[in-house]
Amino acid sequence: MTQPVSDKWIKCISDQGSIRGVALQATQLVRSVASMHHLTGIHAEVLGEALMGALMVASYCKTGEQVNLNVRGSGYSSQALVDAHPDGAVRGYLLPRSREEAFFGEGGDTGPWGVGTLSVLRTKGKPGTQPYIGTVPLVTGFLAKDLTFYWLQSEQVPSAVGLAVKTEGDEVVAAGGFLIQAMPQASLSEIKAIEQNIKSIESLSEDLARDADPLHLLAQIFQNATFMIVQETPLKFKCHCSQERAERALALSGAAELRDILKNERKASIRCDFCTKEYTISAKDLERLLASSA
Repeated sequence: MTQPVSDKWIKCISDQGSIRGVALQATQLVRSVASMHHLTGIHAEVLGEALMGALMVASYCKTGEQVNLNVRGSGYSSQALVDAHPDGAVRGYLLPRSREEAFFGEGGDTGPWGVGTLSVLRTKGKPGTQPYIGTVPLVTGFLAKDLTFYWLQSEQVPSAVGLAVKTEGDEVVAAGGFLIQAMPQASLSEIKAIEQNIKSIESLSEDLARDADPLHLLAQIFQNATFMIVQETPLKFKCHCSQERAERALALSGAAELRDILKNERKASIRCDFCTKEYTISAKDLERLLASSA
C-alpha cells in the first residue's frame, strides 16, 4: 500500500532560470477546511480552488508578508475570502449559493464562479509600508484562467495556472494544482514547449487522484527541460483568531450596542468566519469593554 502524500508545495526553476513554477498537493487541507464549513460537492471544489490559488500567490511572497484573495462572483459562491502566507499557512471561507440562485452570464457559459471580480491584496511585513492590491474582472468564471489573467494584467507576468478539486459523494478525494511563470529571458521556444506539455495533461483532477506527488506534476510540465527544486513547504490550516480579537471586534460595534447586549443578553457570542470557533464574552468583559469605550 502506498503512503498518502502529505500536503505541500514544491517550487522549482529551470536550469536556465527562465521558467519558474510551483506545484502543490492539498487534498487533506481542502478536505478538512471543506468539512469545517460543512461544504460538499461544487461548493467544496470552489473553496478548494480559492485556498490553492491564494497559496500559489503566497508562495512567491517574502517572509512576513500576507496574501488576501477575495473572489466575488455570481456563480456558486457570492464571496470567497482566503488569507495565505509564504510559510504555507492558509485559512479561508466561502459564502455558498445554490444552483437556482447562481447566475453564469447572459449566455450561461461562464465557469462555476460566474461573473464578478478577483482581488489580490499583498500586505508587506514591515510597518508603515503600503499594501498592494490588484483587481481584475472574472473574465471566464474559471478561477485558474482568471488567475492567469490577473498575473498578466496586474503583474505583467506571463503565467499558466491549473487548479483541480475532485469530489466523490461528500468527500474531497484529490486537490492540487500548478503555477508556471515565464521570466523575461525566457525564449519563445521554451514557452511554447511548456504550453504544449500543459495541454497534454488530459485531466488534472484525475492525474492528481492517481498520483498526488507535486514533483511528478512538475516533471509532466517540464518534461525534457531540466529543473531544480528550490523549496518544499508543508501546507497547513492556521487561523489567527483569539478571545482578544473577538473582544476588539465587538468593541467596534460601539457603546450603545454594548449597553444593549449587556442589558438584554448579559453576554455575547462571536463566531470566527474562518475556523468557525465560537467565543463568549461575559457580562464582566462587556462591562470592561464598555468602560474602555467611554
